[in-house]
Amino acid sequence: MRLRLAALALLAAGCDRVPSAPAIEYRPEEAGTVDHALCLLGFTGVELSEVTTGHQLVDLALNGRNATFVVDTGANVSVLHAPFAREFDISTDLATPGGAIGIGGGGEARQVRIESMAIAGVPIRQSRIVLADLSHIVSVLGPMSGGQISGIIGQDVLSEHRAVIDVPRSILYLIEADEDPAPVPPQRCRGEEAVDAGNMTDSANGSEPK
Repeated sequence: MRLRLAALALLAAGCDRVPSAPAIEYRPEEAGTVDHALCLLGFTGVELSEVTTGHQLVDLALNGRNATFVVDTGANVSVLHAPFAREFDISTDLATPGGAIGIGGGGEARQVRIESMAIAGVPIRQSRIVLADLSHIVSVLGPMSGGQISGIIGQDVLSEHRAVIDVPRSILYLIEADEDPAPVPPQRCRGEEAVDAGNMTDSANGSEPK
């Protein structure tokens, strides 16, 4: 099995700092916004962080442990840096061997089973992940992010959850349900104040709160 990993272009200049960026305004409760429209279709918005190379980072939980991964639309699979397998309680005893081609040329890769993955509370339908040497990513993007980069989120996850990425605003949208579209009740996409006001109106009209 051959697995292709997208090469990441890493900038040498400015690698010691993260640029300041305006606060992200994710507004699923505000009618007329992209956030609200996507919310009604069943998408959950996830705030990303960006480093000076332009790469987007996402926080997630892998086997119940917090991690930061690079969102890489050019990678066909999601990958965990192999030396971190034990940190995430991943057994390599039954790993499926293979190969990978990345920025440094060829290398070894193995598919391993995972118990769970979640992004912003969205359960990811993923039972396996690839282990490979991501030293070239971890060693550069980690210091730039001010933390540890553990892996890459690739097209397997993005396609499965019909991802939409708002690049300028650094927001990743994912559908949790295994259907497309996956509309949700309108009240899910309303702010708390709007929901409370709606419930008060329903009560005054003698109907059940929604």
